Amino acid sequence: MKEENKINEAQTEIVEVVKKKKDKKKDKKKSERDKLEDYDPRGVQTLFRTLSRNHYNLLRQIDQKASVILTINSIIISLVLGLLYIAPDARQIEVLTEVRLMTAFCMVSMVLALFSMLPHRYMGRKYRDSSYNGILYAGNYSTKTLQEYRREMHRVMDNGKGLYDEMIDDLYFLGVFLDRKQRIVWFSVIIFIVGLIVAIGYAITNELWKVFT
Repeated sequence: MKEENKINEAQTEIVEVVKKKKDKKKDKKKSERDKLEDYDPRGVQTLFRTLSRNHYNLLRQIDQKASVILTINSIIISLVLGLLYIAPDARQIEVLTEVRLMTAFCMVSMVLALFSMLPHRYMGRKYRDSSYNGILYAGNYSTKTLQEYRREMHRVMDNGKGLYDEMIDDLYFLGVFLDRKQRIVWFSVIIFIVGLIVAIGYAITNELWKVFT
């Protein structure tokens, strides 16, 4: 009997030890899950820092693309204008039409590219309808006096949630502006491609017309 009691006690202790280990694992998993669900100030700061860096990198890329579009269009305009001087007299009218077509499309594309390179400024109906003053952007607070700017900055800094709201609003309107710039660059590229196709198509059509007539 004594041996059986000892065996039962040993089994009970083993079961309790195993149960305690399982409970510890559950508590550990629960605590890790709670940590993930809790508010993380460092994570929020990293999020804002990453979003700001991505926005301004995208802004720089759009300006670089617009600069490339301007360069390509200016080179093509120079080349097609040079055709007027080397084209034979019999083809002056045809070449002049092709040059006019290509130059017109290139000029429109260049104007749009220039518009996309304008310094960013918060505007539009969404901005006017919002209560955001744009205090984080130099183009908005440059019209304020030092006292007004200081008062607005204290208003933002005195409230932790208000500070994050100000950053969220700033990122949102910067994203809206970037979307507008991207659309302008996209239209600029499309117009350039259409002009190239139209000019080449016109030249090919003229050559085919001469062959079959």
